[in-house]
Amino acid sequence: MPHADFVHLRVHTAYSLSEGAIKIPALAGLCSRERMPAVAITDTGNLFGVLEFSTACAEEGVQPIVGCQIALTNSDMSSNGGPSAPDQLVLLVQDEDGYSNILKLISAAFLDSERGQVPQIDIDTLAERNSGLIALTGGAMGPVGRRLANGQTEAAETSLLELQEVFQDRLYVELMRHQLEVEDDIEPGLLDLADRHNLPLV
Repeated sequence: MPHADFVHLRVHTAYSLSEGAIKIPALAGLCSRERMPAVAITDTGNLFGVLEFSTACAEEGVQPIVGCQIALTNSDMSSNGGPSAPDQLVLLVQDEDGYSNILKLISAAFLDSERGQVPQIDIDTLAERNSGLIALTGGAMGPVGRRLANGQTEAAETSLLELQEVFQDRLYVELMRHQLEVEDDIEPGLLDLADRHNLPLV
C-alpha cells in the first residue's frame, strides 16, 4: 500500500493545555486513514500522552514518534531589561537513551526554573542530556527563527551553530507553512542557513 508523502512531526494533542485539541485515538485513526506511516506528538513540556499514544498507534499500524516541545532559555534581554520569554525547541526521541534524557530534561525544566518562570532549560543542560534525541529548530518561535524575524541574521546563525554543536547530525531546520507572514518572511533565511551549513530540512 502506498504511503502519504507527509508525516506530522509536531502535533499538540489535548495534553497541551490551551494549545491542542485532538484526542490521541482520533489522531491515530486519522493517520491510519490518510496512510501516514508515522506521526509524532510534541506536547508542550510534558509526556503525559505517551503511553496512550503508543498504544493507539500500535492498534492502527502507525509508527509512534515520541517527542516534546521544550522551552529553551533565551539569553537576549527584553525591552524592559528583564529576561525574555524562552524559545521553543522540538525534541524527538530516537532510542531508549533519548527517552531517558527527555524525561530528565523535562524534570530539570520544572525543578530548576525560578518561581513564576516558564519551565525551561538552558543550552548547557541540553548539551549534557542530548544523546538519543533529534532536534528541530522550532520554526518562527525557535531561537533561529525568532532572531531571523527580528532581523538578527548573525545572531540567528550563531544560534544555529550552537545547536549544531550540541546535536551534530541530529539537527533539522524546521519550516512551517501556516500562511503566517512571519513564516513566509523567515523561510528564505532558514533555507540559506540550512544550505550553507549542510543541514537537512523538515
